[in-house]
Formats: sequence, structure tokens, C-alpha cells
Amino acid sequence: MAPNFLDPSDNKALVSRLFRLMPDAQRRWGTMTAGQMLVHCADQLRVSRGEKPVASLRVPGLLKPLLKWYFVTRLTQFKPGMKTLYELDAQSGMTPPVSFATDHATLLRLLAPAGYRPGGIDHPLFGHLSAQEFGEITWKHLDHHLRQFGV
Repeated sequence: MAPNFLDPSDNKALVSRLFRLMPDAQRRWGTMTAGQMLVHCADQLRVSRGEKPVASLRVPGLLKPLLKWYFVTRLTQFKPGMKTLYELDAQSGMTPPVSFATDHATLLRLLAPAGYRPGGIDHPLFGHLSAQEFGEITWKHLDHHLRQFGV
């Protein structure tokens, strides 16, 4: 079974990696700083929770199952250079960073599995995701950015 941020042991491993992230960590690819990455990941969770609207996304309903299938079953890890949504981009629509410590604490709060419904979520890009699917995609996303900063 693939790693899943909603699984207690997988969540603990992600949180442990997040605690090793330092504000001055150098990126291995991309343009974000470590602090911007924290906000970017928090915004991804806000979008998934329905707390941050996504106006830039226009995915026809018939494409959502295909995107979901690809991201859940075919994509083993996000690749450097993958594009993100306007609302998650550090140069455009991302929530402005506050401070490394504050943004770190916010991401940790959003990573608490208790904040998510067992029945899954309705995602603007993928349509309905079961809790398992959502947990796996989110783990892949967080792992991608933690690898970006060497943790």
C-alpha cells in the first residue's frame, strides 16, 4: 500500500521530516524558499478542504476521473518542474507567508488527520477522492517538497 498522510505512522514520518526543515534550507529545484514551500503545502490542504477557492481551474467533468486515475495509480512521485495551480503558485496566488515558525505551525495543524472526513473529499481537480486516495496524493505532494529541500 502506498504511503498516506492520514495513516498515523506515515503522518508521523512526514511530521518528523518537517521538523528537520530549516528556514535557510537550499532548494534542489524550483524557485520557492523553504518558507514559501510551507505555505504552498498548507494552501494545497486548504484547497482540498474547501477553504481556499480555486478560480483558475476549469477541468471538464469527464477529465477529472482520468486525472484522478493518473495521480493516484500511475504517478509514484511528483517530478521537479511540475506546474501548480495559480492559487498555489508562490509568484501569484499563494497565501502570503507570515513567518517560518508561524507557517510551519499552520502546516502541522493542517496535517492533523483528525481534521479530515473518513468519507474523503471533493477536490476541484480530481473530483471525489476517498480518504485513501486523498491521503496518498497529499503524501506524494508533501514528499515532493520535502525532497526539494533535502529532508
